[in-house]
Amino acid sequence: MFSLEFDLNTLQTIPLFNNIINSLHDGVLIADQDGIVKYVNSAYLRLTGVSSGDVLDKRIEEVRPGARLPDVLKAGRPLLGIRRKVRNIEYIADISPILLGGKVVGAISIVRDITEITELSGKLRDFTHKVQELSNKVREIHRAHYDFGDIIGRSPELEKVKTMALRVAEGDAPVLVLGESGSGKELFAHAIHKASPRRNNPFVAINCSAFPPHLLSSELFGYEEGAFTGAAKGGKLGLFQLAHGGTLFLDEIGDMEFDLQAKLLRILETGEFMRIGGTKPIKVDVRIVSATNKDLEKLIRETKYREDLFYRLNVIALRIPPLRARTEDIPLLVEYYLDRLGSKMNRGIALSDEALTILKQYHYPGNVRELFNILEFAANTCEGPTIMPSDLPIFSRIKYQPEPQGILTDARRTSEKDAIQAALKNFGTSVEGKRRAAQHLGISLATLYNKIRQYGI
Repeated sequence: MFSLEFDLNTLQTIPLFNNIINSLHDGVLIADQDGIVKYVNSAYLRLTGVSSGDVLDKRIEEVRPGARLPDVLKAGRPLLGIRRKVRNIEYIADISPILLGGKVVGAISIVRDITEITELSGKLRDFTHKVQELSNKVREIHRAHYDFGDIIGRSPELEKVKTMALRVAEGDAPVLVLGESGSGKELFAHAIHKASPRRNNPFVAINCSAFPPHLLSSELFGYEEGAFTGAAKGGKLGLFQLAHGGTLFLDEIGDMEFDLQAKLLRILETGEFMRIGGTKPIKVDVRIVSATNKDLEKLIRETKYREDLFYRLNVIALRIPPLRARTEDIPLLVEYYLDRLGSKMNRGIALSDEALTILKQYHYPGNVRELFNILEFAANTCEGPTIMPSDLPIFSRIKYQPEPQGILTDARRTSEKDAIQAALKNFGTSVEGKRRAAQHLGISLATLYNKIRQYGI
């Protein structure tokens, strides 16, 4: 009759069996039906840190506290994936019953070293965390900073463009923003993204005139490692990939080199591109908003711009009016920027009526950007809290013409003074009261203080 006890006792004396089991990387322990250890291989001793004399012919629960092998013997069912740790070695044990004629006659435990796997798993978690941190930083860098509330002005010309931009923001069609330098094209690009369904995804901007053609190509499409001399190790992600799911703003699109225009056209047509040095197409979902102060139709006639690309970009065109076409917005822009400057410089800054008149008479070749530069210069160089005409760098270029004074002007001032007095009476003259009065009147606190002085209230 077959005797398991005999076989287990003689396992280590069988050279072939012993050589085979000892060649395994995994540890092996075999016990009989009473839980007496009958066999261990060298890998088991190494992993668990015990010697053969410590365990052979002894009950498993005595020499291996917490061992689950007795549970397997009792239930007759395997237990898999039991994690144990001895010193700095972590391993997993799979324990199965040994059956003979349907009867449990012993159990075998296979232990597998997972120390390296655990370490790699920990490193993977660390890398995943770092990748998430970098992703969050990239998302923070590549986001829209302005919305339609940051586009200052109430002129009919500007309101018409803002209404159109709000409407097209809800869609996904390419938008071409046209306008003179400094007119606010980038503001509109930011605002369109922020009002779009893509608002929670990246907004990536690049000025196409700031890079030579070969660098612009690598910025837009990225490159593989070793694509060219000096290529960064690991390659580089292009802006199209960074903008996936969001908006890519191509500023100064009229300055893009002719050959590069063909690559851009292909992406617009297929939604795919290849990195420089790459062999596999990469699919992206990106909305294109572009801007230019160039006459693209003129460039097409001069064969400097691709007509097919123009029609792809010009699905929806927004033309931003120059500042000289909406001079009624100048007081609002002045108030907005002086408030910002006052907060930055930690002091109130006002503008005299004569200085405002000069600003309204200037033609602004640099548009809103030039107006802000003028105000910043004057705020930093004026002697008192109020900017006077002589503080303006354009003063010598303007033939000052005072605004006509008459019944209508006097009536407006009287009405404004009455409104301020009524607001102060209602909200009080404390700092908080004046703050609430200014909010009620729709003006800044600095402007309110200036008008209080102006009207002798």
